[in-house]
This record gives sequence, structure tokens and C-alpha cells, in this order.
Amino acid sequence: MTLRDKQNVDSLVADGGIYSNGLMKHNRFHVNMTINAASISGYGYRDSIADLPVFAARVPGWDVGTVMESGVRGNIKTFPYRKNWTQQLFITFYMENKPEGSMYDIINKWCNAVVHPSGIQPYYDEAVSNSQIDIFNGDDDQIQWKFYQVYPRVLYPIELKPVEDFAPMVFSVQFVYRSFDIYSNGRLIGTQSGPSDEQGS
Repeated sequence: MTLRDKQNVDSLVADGGIYSNGLMKHNRFHVNMTINAASISGYGYRDSIADLPVFAARVPGWDVGTVMESGVRGNIKTFPYRKNWTQQLFITFYMENKPEGSMYDIINKWCNAVVHPSGIQPYYDEAVSNSQIDIFNGDDDQIQWKFYQVYPRVLYPIELKPVEDFAPMVFSVQFVYRSFDIYSNGRLIGTQSGPSDEQGS
């Protein structure tokens, strides 16, 4: 750990700036997607996208559900019983000049493969369980979040403004997932959910 010998902010930013002391920049990210939304209804969609630059991404965390002991006097114990995955996976994509075949088109096709506009069509295992999103950050992809059983849940409204010449047009999507793992340079460092262990079959 590079911060053990740093005692305060002054020592952290000395000798060449804050990033010379081993801190990671938060704007070195890209996204990989594996979309495998099969469907017996005929509206399936499959695609694989690597090294996709996106405008912004929000990586969720987790919390631990607890139970407080009852029927005791004095200070109580709080027992951990379940890890909960907070559903806050948001990605903001660039809108391309040719929407057909772009990420905007892909997200809409993916959604229609999971839930067709005419109603519920596919089953969970065939339409959701094999899709995955990976978010990497760092100059050498030092950290990776791997999300399992993913699908787009919300496409947020797009605001068209007359004074946005300096910024590209973007659109934001919230994804639902079942769990995620955290890797550092290919080695598992957090959560240990795995593609099937805690998720079940």
C-alpha cells in the first residue's frame, strides 16, 4: 500500500503531485459488454462489445443486511446475515450521428429482447443470465468490476438544448444486475460472488 507512509495531504501532494504517489485517476475507464439475450419468442439479441468509451459510469456498492438481537438488557448485538447489491449501475453513452447500429440502437434492441413491448416473453435464464458488463479503470486496467446477469432497466429522458455546442449529446441508462466481482490486474480482490456460486443456477 503506497499510502502507509503518508501522514497528511501535504505529504501526499509533495514530490511531483498527487498522482506520483500511486493514486488512480478516475477518468481512465472503458466498458466491455457481452449481450446474450436469447428468447424462444423470436426477439432475442446477441452482441459483444469491447473497449467502449463512455461519457460517464457509476459503479454501485453493496451493504450488509443486519438483525438486532432482542429480549436482552444493555447493549445489543447486530448480526450480519446478507450482502445486498445496491442497484446503482449507471452508464452514460455518447449519441452517434448515425443512430442505427449505435449504442442507442443496441440498448433498445437489448431491452426489447428482455421484455418485448407486447408483454413478458422470455424466461430469466435464457434472456438475462448470460449477459455481462465489465467496467475497467486505470491506465493499465488496474481495477475491473464484473457484473453478472445484467439487462437495461431505465433509459432516461434526453434533454435537447440550444447551447450545447461544447458538449456531445449523450444518453444515460440504468442497468439491473444480480451481483458483481472486483478484480485487480485479473486477480479477485472483492465480493467473491463468482458467475454462479452465490447467484444460484
